[in-house]
Amino acid sequence: METPLIELREVRKDFSGVHVLKGISLSFRQGEIHGLLGENGAGKSTLIKILTGVYAPSSGEILLEGKPVTIHLPIDAHRLGLGAVYQDSELAGSFTVADNIVLGNEPGGILLDRGAMRREAVAIMEQIGLDIDPGRRASTLTAAEMQMVTLATLFHRRYKLIILDEPTARLSAPETRLLFGLIERFRREGITIIYISHRLNEVKELCDRATILRDGLVSGTLEREEIDEDVVTQLMVNRSSAELDISNPGLAQSQVILELQDLSTDRLRPLSIRLRAGEILGVTGPLGAGMEQIERSLGGLGAYRGTISIDGRVCDIGSPAKARAAGIALIPEDRRKQALFPNLSLGENVTLPALGDLSRVGLIGHGRARRYARSVVERLGILPDAPERAMRYFSGGNQQKAVIGKWLKREARAYVFVEPTSGVDVGAIRQIYEIILELARNGAVVIVISTSVKELLALSETIAVIHHGAISALLPRVKFTRDSLLAATISATAPAAVAEPTAA
Repeated sequence: METPLIELREVRKDFSGVHVLKGISLSFRQGEIHGLLGENGAGKSTLIKILTGVYAPSSGEILLEGKPVTIHLPIDAHRLGLGAVYQDSELAGSFTVADNIVLGNEPGGILLDRGAMRREAVAIMEQIGLDIDPGRRASTLTAAEMQMVTLATLFHRRYKLIILDEPTARLSAPETRLLFGLIERFRREGITIIYISHRLNEVKELCDRATILRDGLVSGTLEREEIDEDVVTQLMVNRSSAELDISNPGLAQSQVILELQDLSTDRLRPLSIRLRAGEILGVTGPLGAGMEQIERSLGGLGAYRGTISIDGRVCDIGSPAKARAAGIALIPEDRRKQALFPNLSLGENVTLPALGDLSRVGLIGHGRARRYARSVVERLGILPDAPERAMRYFSGGNQQKAVIGKWLKREARAYVFVEPTSGVDVGAIRQIYEIILELARNGAVVIVISTSVKELLALSETIAVIHHGAISALLPRVKFTRDSLLAATISATAPAAVAEPTAA
């Protein structure tokens, strides 16, 4: 048998008595693309942080090309040629693309040779087929370009193993194809890729093998031809995919809660929508088509024209504070940067918006705050059940539940979810869907902005498709099939005559 590039033997990791990895034994071959799947909280993030030196293992052994190695710091991983590209990967924004690619390995030593740096960066980019102006500032790059340049930096440093964490979560279809081409080039160079994704179709297309984690253990490793939705789901959560299906039974009531009248921005043409209590509106379209303008307007993040009314009262949504005061809760896609304080505890995060209600004469009632935090944790099923634990140690799915939990005390009239299950596993997806449906049952309006066709069909009562800043289709969910909604998203065609742009 060929010696694996990386082998883990009974690797364990504990946090304050919580067993996160319970004895992982797993190997990665040289030059393979290896999928890593599992529920949020199954141990994927902890495992890759051990491989990149962010965490030191509590016990166990890691072998590189058959020899034991110690990885206790990121510099250890760097020296061994192990690296990662995360969803929110960032470069030195004020540096050029070329500067970033050769950063830390600049030719010329102390006296920088700018010409040599540029030539070396261009040579690397040509070798891997990356067509980006080396003189561009990194701050001007798209999310896809940022990831590809980050990959080029790791290629320049001759990394042996590169971990890609949900690499297509924020990419369009053409950008995804470019990334896949780059990954294939890396494979041909003999670089091992660990590909972490919740998109099974990508794993099936790209990966030679896939390993599924469950509850801190390896649940199974599949060869490419064995990767199947039902098999993977069973290994992930010990339930079939059919058990995880969910659909909106029709929760809209008669009372209009949210009305947008001629709402427009510089990138969004005037639209008018009336949403009733309990109604879930799905909004989709190509990235950059204008969906994000609805989020920004309702969340008080950008200027808008027209009117926004809640319960028949016109509201001035000029800031996030005014949006909250009007009864609008925004649950953004980038929860770690926009919705949570990762170094504060889970309990502190979920109680922050409710401190006014939990205080008496200006003093915070710590006992009341603790009881409230505990009630949120229990109601939403956040795991582990540890309100005192720092938010950064929770999985993506449990972080998303915490973001939702922040708003439960305020009982918002309208909730705006942006890609609510981005980077969330199949088990947590079901739980988040049930939470969203429960908000609608309680009479709130819910807007789900998502690029997931399956998600929109599961949650929505009405679906709006946006192209070039305008609604191209606004129809009841029952008018769409999976294929017709996908076609409407791609080509701005509706399955029937386009309805008037009003949901009620």
